[in-house]
Amino acid sequence: MGIHTVISISRQFGSGGREIGKETAERLQIPCYDSALISMAAEKSGMSEQVLANLDEKAANRFLYTMPSGISTIGHAPTTIYNMPLSDTLFLTQYEIIKQLAEKGPCVIVGRCSDYILKDHPHHVSIFIHADESFRASRIADYEKITTEEAMSKISKYDRERKKYHDYYAAGTWGNAPFYDLTLNSAILGVSGAVELIIAFVNIVESREHT
Repeated sequence: MGIHTVISISRQFGSGGREIGKETAERLQIPCYDSALISMAAEKSGMSEQVLANLDEKAANRFLYTMPSGISTIGHAPTTIYNMPLSDTLFLTQYEIIKQLAEKGPCVIVGRCSDYILKDHPHHVSIFIHADESFRASRIADYEKITTEEAMSKISKYDRERKKYHDYYAAGTWGNAPFYDLTLNSAILGVSGAVELIIAFVNIVESREHT
């Protein structure tokens, strides 16, 4: 199945967004970029992959600063990263990488404000995946072999961090339905149902582009 759409997936913690993104990409036979973006950012910036992994999808910490690197632009505006927090350096690096990946062709990109970064891309659809807390806690507890109470605590922590990160870099849009092309409930659909819905949605979008 040949498509030309770039799909960005934002997700609540434990909703299955990473798995849904990966399976969608496999079905469409296109690349999926998730944690690989950290490795790519480390290679591009020359910074430690472990350090960047600890900062991934977290808003800037003004006490963590970095030395200059090769990043010179964000969008079309000149910028400098002298005395810039490490989280900002990571965001700028991933910003450029995501833009470049989208220019290469269709793909699925999970998180990292990709919905906001690619909002002006002509062949982009943004998706937000959510589910009720009990469903997410059950998935996390089963996957990580922890108690439901521990899973609920992780949900609160990671959702808060993701919202703070997205609001910091992308103007407060995380989880707000009007800012996405499609929002779906993975507790109702399951992973396979969510994948089917995303593929059907992309097919409809692409068919309308050709009419």
